[in-house]
Amino acid sequence: MDRNYHVIAASSLFDAAPARMIPDSLAVLDRIRESGLVGMGGAGFPTWKKLSFGKGSDVIIANAAECEPLLEHNVARLRSNPGEILSGITLAMRQTGASKGIIAIKAKHTESLDAVRAALSAAGEGSSAFDIDPGIEIALLQDRYPAGDERAIVRDVLGTLVEPNEIPSKAGAVVINVETLLRLHQAAVERKAVNTKDITVAGDITGSGFGNDVSLVLYDVPIGKRVADVLDALGIRLADDARLLMGGPYMGGEITAEDCITATSGGVIIAGSEIQDEGPMGIIVCACGASEERLKAIVQEKGSSLCGVEFCKNAFRLPNGRLKCRNPGICPGQTQAVLALRKKGAQSVLIGHCTDCSNTVMQVAPKLGMRVHHATDAYMRAGGEHLIRSFRKTTVNTQA
Repeated sequence: MDRNYHVIAASSLFDAAPARMIPDSLAVLDRIRESGLVGMGGAGFPTWKKLSFGKGSDVIIANAAECEPLLEHNVARLRSNPGEILSGITLAMRQTGASKGIIAIKAKHTESLDAVRAALSAAGEGSSAFDIDPGIEIALLQDRYPAGDERAIVRDVLGTLVEPNEIPSKAGAVVINVETLLRLHQAAVERKAVNTKDITVAGDITGSGFGNDVSLVLYDVPIGKRVADVLDALGIRLADDARLLMGGPYMGGEITAEDCITATSGGVIIAGSEIQDEGPMGIIVCACGASEERLKAIVQEKGSSLCGVEFCKNAFRLPNGRLKCRNPGICPGQTQAVLALRKKGAQSVLIGHCTDCSNTVMQVAPKLGMRVHHATDAYMRAGGEHLIRSFRKTTVNTQA
């Protein structure tokens, strides 16, 4: 089932962002370039370049996984604006020459799935208000992290695992975030430049009038608006010990209320202080989760001493220093890393792992008397969600 979320139009909170229209005379790809559209799922790569580089690809995959916990703005848009998003997929197919379009979405998002199926049915009957390829399909993803990693999506949908230093085009695919596809339609068809962003506000939303089991989805927040202005408009009161995260609980980065909404902002998550742990504490760095720097910062916030750093065996370091997972979400086992930290004197371990890696840590660390913490804990507590200590089955589902 969908998490309980409430949609708010930012136009009801702020003055409308100044509109900039794109000349009708421009070709579709030029309209997309002129709009300033970039990947709005977090990467920020110019969309017109992605489509240009993707020419000759076989398939466009719409990333509707809503991979991070607490975030809901992508599945909300899929529920409320399926026609525009399907139009965006169709436009991307035509620009690249792809013969197939696929929406990759978790099976739990039932209301969004119903909306997409209804829109596809209308397209097949010729009654849609939008230009939609009737052959677009749906692929169901499992409810695990990192289901939305683009290499994980290609693997789970197409059955091909591309290497950490490769992009989906190696498998004949172009992966585009749902909101990016919505804005693509708006740029190419409605000739609107991109100057707003959908975000989710979640966690400790005291003062908003909604409980912690609700994520607040804001449509069309003006890019450049201060986070403080967004929270004030929602009536959210920050506690003295409040901490803010931009993005999702796994991969987000800590911010202040003076930071601004950008074209790649996904969520503003509000949490309180970390639970203290006297340690000594070791950390295991996973390419699918919190960075080494963020994990070290959490150790300090917990009042613990750091006694060791280990890396998941699947972590592959690119030439630019960034870590990528060799097989996202499929863990090689963390026993050696946990034992190495225990040998260094760790009484507790902090991880930022995917579902599968969290499973393997939990199978070892508690038996050694080690306390386990996850980088997402403070934000999951604030959002009223279960902490990530899962033993769920994590076999790959490649069926549509």
